[in-house]
Amino acid sequence: MHLDELIEEIGSFGKFQILMMFMVMSPKLAIGYNMMLMSYGAYVTDWWCVDDVNSNFSRNNMTYKYCSAGNSTCSRVYDGYTRTVATEWDLVCERKWITPIITSIQMAGVLVGAIIAGQSADTFGRKKTFYFTLLLHSIFTIAIIFVSSWQAFTVMRCLIGITIGSYLVVSMFPVEFLGYKWRPALIVIPFWATGVCILALVTWLLHDWVYVHIIAGVWTMIFLLGWFIVPESLRWLAVTGRVEQAEHIIERVAMMNGRTKPAKTREMILKLSEEEEERTKRGQKYSYINLYKGWKLARHTITLQIVWWSLSASYYGIAFGVDKFSGNFYLNLFLMNVLEFPFVVPVLCALNRLGRRSVAAAMFAGGSLSCVGVIIVQNTVSGDHKGTVITVLALMIKIFAGEAWASIIAITNESYPTVIRLITR
Repeated sequence: MHLDELIEEIGSFGKFQILMMFMVMSPKLAIGYNMMLMSYGAYVTDWWCVDDVNSNFSRNNMTYKYCSAGNSTCSRVYDGYTRTVATEWDLVCERKWITPIITSIQMAGVLVGAIIAGQSADTFGRKKTFYFTLLLHSIFTIAIIFVSSWQAFTVMRCLIGITIGSYLVVSMFPVEFLGYKWRPALIVIPFWATGVCILALVTWLLHDWVYVHIIAGVWTMIFLLGWFIVPESLRWLAVTGRVEQAEHIIERVAMMNGRTKPAKTREMILKLSEEEEERTKRGQKYSYINLYKGWKLARHTITLQIVWWSLSASYYGIAFGVDKFSGNFYLNLFLMNVLEFPFVVPVLCALNRLGRRSVAAAMFAGGSLSCVGVIIVQNTVSGDHKGTVITVLALMIKIFAGEAWASIIAITNESYPTVIRLITR
């Protein structure tokens, strides 16, 4: 009897799984909020290049967003109502390259965090890594409000990115407690999109990057209380020889789900523990190299990596560039995420009825056609409606890419043995 079969016997989607999903995935609200915060940070509000900063008469159409020549003495004055990273450190004109660099360095931090988290989770456990990540995320997000230069801000956003990457990897461990048909629910439920919708609302109300960060940091602290409820990974306990703890968790899951603990529970856990000991004696350890052992596995891994890269480029490229679209910035940011909600139930049903690959192919096709549509409109359409059409098509790309994640994450999780599953994300 495999561990998956044991989970089926004690309930693969009961009260325990619902509680577990809520406690582990709800921090994704704050994580998504913080990840996309630079879409607001890069937002450039109204500004003028004036000779007299105290004179309102200098603020006219001639000086509005005018990038002065090298010898000009005019000073840039920003709309004092909105305070973003770009306005805080004057990141426009000859300094406009800085905000994309900050975002890129943040995303590099996400990559580093993902790499570190996989190894940390295997060494110290999923639960310890998960909550240590949330703690650091909260600390860094609050500490960033004290920086006094864009360089220091960039360093802090990189550290925040590391914690985000770590969370995105480790937060998938509840899949070990879910049955096959319910695993996509872990990804489809729009915690991320909801968090970004909240970001749109908060930035619209507060108009200050400092307060926006404080909310993210304090918000994350609340989720640390889950330490007293969320159990350690069942499989990690089993393979590290913590048999009694694993057995206690099985008993707890069964009780919460109204089931009885299977008679062979201890025997099965001991078998997993013995198999791991045997691998250790043979010197068999798993690392990223295992993802490329054998042509078939290497080809599958490389294909998935290309798909992940493509999804990331389209999803985040549009998400971080929302300030470039026509219309209201806050409304565009909100719509790009709230429009994912109606697709939750249909996509979840389709993943189980049609299969992961079919749904992924459909989402890729829809996103690709929308991308082609943007190119056509950009080069052939003129007039007032051009910006609106491109914005609508960009919204469609974002929706298709967002829903494609559910299929690809499920495919990735189910493509590898559990012992190397964490290092694939």
